[in-house]
Amino acid sequence: CWHVPFLPWAFLFFGVISSSPVPRKLFGEIRSPGYPKPYPNNNVSTWDIRVPEGYVVKLTFKYFDLEPSESCFYDYVKIKADKKNLGRYCGRLGSTTGNHPGTKEFVSKGNRMHLEFHSDFSNEDNGTVIPYRGFLAYYRAVDLDECDPNNAAEKDERPQCQHFCHNYVGGYFCSCRTGYQLQSDHHSCKVECSSELFTEASGYVSSPEYPQPYPEDLRCNYSIRLQKGLSIILKFLEPFEIEEHQQVHCPYDQLKIQAPGREIGEFCGKKSPGSIETNSNEVDILFLTDESGYSRGWKIHYTSEKIRCPQPVPQDQFTIIRDLQPVYQFQDYFIVSCKTGYNLVKDNKKLLSFTAVCQADGTWHQSMPRCEIVNCGNPADLTNGAFSYVSNPANNNYQSVITYRCNEPYYHIVTGTGGDTFTCSPEGTWVDRDGQTRIPACLPVCGKPVRPITEVQRILGGKSAGTGNFPWQALTGIHGRGGGALLGDRWILTAAHTIFPKEAGGNNVSLDQLAEEANIFLGHTKVEELHKMGNHPIRRIFIHPDYNPKDEHNFNGDIALLELKHPVTLGPTVLPICLPDTTNTTFYMDGRKGYVSGFGVEKNFISNELKYVSLPVIAKEKCQSWLDSKKRDVPMVFTENMFCAGFLTVKQDTCQGDSGSVFTVLDTESGRWVATGIVSWGIGCAEGYGFYTKILNYVDWIKGIVREDRL
Repeated sequence: CWHVPFLPWAFLFFGVISSSPVPRKLFGEIRSPGYPKPYPNNNVSTWDIRVPEGYVVKLTFKYFDLEPSESCFYDYVKIKADKKNLGRYCGRLGSTTGNHPGTKEFVSKGNRMHLEFHSDFSNEDNGTVIPYRGFLAYYRAVDLDECDPNNAAEKDERPQCQHFCHNYVGGYFCSCRTGYQLQSDHHSCKVECSSELFTEASGYVSSPEYPQPYPEDLRCNYSIRLQKGLSIILKFLEPFEIEEHQQVHCPYDQLKIQAPGREIGEFCGKKSPGSIETNSNEVDILFLTDESGYSRGWKIHYTSEKIRCPQPVPQDQFTIIRDLQPVYQFQDYFIVSCKTGYNLVKDNKKLLSFTAVCQADGTWHQSMPRCEIVNCGNPADLTNGAFSYVSNPANNNYQSVITYRCNEPYYHIVTGTGGDTFTCSPEGTWVDRDGQTRIPACLPVCGKPVRPITEVQRILGGKSAGTGNFPWQALTGIHGRGGGALLGDRWILTAAHTIFPKEAGGNNVSLDQLAEEANIFLGHTKVEELHKMGNHPIRRIFIHPDYNPKDEHNFNGDIALLELKHPVTLGPTVLPICLPDTTNTTFYMDGRKGYVSGFGVEKNFISNELKYVSLPVIAKEKCQSWLDSKKRDVPMVFTENMFCAGFLTVKQDTCQGDSGSVFTVLDTESGRWVATGIVSWGIGCAEGYGFYTKILNYVDWIKGIVREDRL
C-alpha cells in the first residue's frame, strides 16, 4: 500500500519537435499538434500522463483522424501503459484500412500512461494532398481497487496483505485477524499474544489458531488476574499437542505456567497436564515456539474458587476450636477458646477472645494461641490474719484452695455466707463457696484480756496492774495527763473534760489543733516504756454535744472519742474494751463490782505505773443523798447519764490523772469485760464516791460515729 499525499495533477510531455506542460489535475485533454487544423508532417510528439498513486488512467478519443495505412505504418498514435503496448492506431472513422480506436477506453493498471504521435513526410493520395486533422483525447484519474489481484500493474507490485485487504478511494490498507497485529511493513500479520489479560472469574485461553496448527515464532503471555482471595484452576482440554523431543525436555516449543514467585510447570508433547490448582489469584501462561513445526496447540478452561487456608491445628490439649470445618477458604474464620480453667495466651499476653480469618493469600491473619491454666495470683493479704493452702501442691492455679484465718485470740474472723475457704476460679479470681471475691475481715476481739484480773477481795488504796490486766488502757496527754480506753483498733474512748477542761482558758483552741498536739500511748503499764514505744497520732476528735466546758458544776455529756490516724495492731498488751449491751441494766445495780485503772495521782504523787482499784457501784439514791450532804453553795449536777461508785469509809478511789479511764465490769454471761463508765468528776480524791459517765446511755452516739463492725 502506498501512503502519499493526494496529488491532483498530470504531467504532459510533447515530442521532440515541441512540448508544452499541461495544468496538473485529475483530468485533461490531449490534442495532436495544430488540432483542429491538420497536423504537420514529420512530427513526433509524446505525452506522459501521471495521476496520483492509488488511481489509474482512463483515456478515450473524442475525435480521431489520421492518415490510414496498413499496420499504421505512416502516421499513427501509439499507447503504452505499465510497460505494455496498448495498441497502434490510425485511419479515419469508417475507413477500410488502418486501425481506428473508435470509442474504446484505454485503462492503465498503474497511475501512468504514455502516448506517442508520429507523422511521415506527406499526406498525399495519388498526388492529392489530404488534410488530416489529427486527434482529440480526454483522460481522467479513476480509483484503483488495489485489493483486486487482476488490477496489479506488475505481479511483484500486487498488494501482499497477508490477511485482509481494504480498498478506499485513492488507496488501500491491510488488516489482520483477531489475535494478530499488523507489522511495520503494513502488509504482514503476526500473532499478538504478548500481553493478553483475562479478568473474568472463568474463561478460555488457547494457542493461536487452535485446534489448527499454531504459527511459528510465538512469544505469548496470557495473564489471568482475579480478585484477591480467589484461586485459579486450570483444566486442559483435548487435543493437547506441542512440539517435543524424545530425549530433551521441551527444547523447541514450551508452555510455561507461573504464579507469583514460583513456576508451576513447563509442558510440551501430547500428554495433557489435566487439571491444575494454582492456589493463586494471579497466573501467567507463557507459550514460546520456534520457527518450525506443525502441532495443533492447546486450550485451557480456567475457573476459580475461594483460596484455601491450612487446617487449623490446636497447640495443646486444652484448646477448643469451635465448629471445626473440613475446609477453610478465603474470608472464612474460626474461633478458639479454652477448656474451663484455662486462658488464651499469645505472645505472653492474655486474650479475652481469639478469631483468625483466612486471608487472600491463603494464610491466617494471625497465628494460633495456646491455652495456659488460669493463675489467680497471690491471694489477697488478710489484715491481722493469714491464709494457708488446702490443696496440694500449694499454688495459685485453677481449682487451688486456701483458707483464711485471723490472729487469734486478738481478732475473730467475719466471713460472708460463703465461708472462709476460697478457690481459684476459672475467671482468675479467688472466690468463696458463693462465688464472692470479698475476703473475710479480722475484727478486734473486745474484753478478752490474756491475763485478766482475778482478785475478788477488796484492794485497799489501789494496786499496780500486771501486764495484760488492762490491755485497753490508754495514756492521754492533751491538757495534762489523762486516761482512755481502746475501742476497736483505732478509737479511744475518754472524758470530754480531758480535752476541754472546765473553765480552762485554752478551750478556744480548735479540735483540729488539739488533735495535732495530742499524745496517745498504748501497750504498757509503765509510763517510761509507753513513751519509748511512741505516740499514736490522732486524726479527729469528737466531743458529745451535751458537754458544756463553761459549766463547772455540770459534767453531763462528759464523753469524747479520739480517732487514731492508723489502726493499732492488737496483741496481749493492746486489746479493746467492749461496750455494754443496751438491754443489760445489771451493770449498774447497787454493789456491782467494777475495776478502774489509770496513771493518776496516788498519795499526792503522779503514778509512773498503771494502777487499778476495785469499786462497787452505788445506788443512785445513795449518790444523790451523799451529794446533798455536802451542802455546797452551788451543788454538783447529778443526772441520769451518770452513776457513782466507791466507798465512803475506805480511801480507795480514782483521782486526777485517772480522768477518761473507764470503769469496767466483767459480764459473766459472755465472759467479756465491758466498759460501763468513764472517770468524770468527784469531790476530792478518795474522800467519798467518784462519779462516772454512764456509757450505756451513749452507746448509740458512739456507734453513730464508729462503725459497729469495728468495735
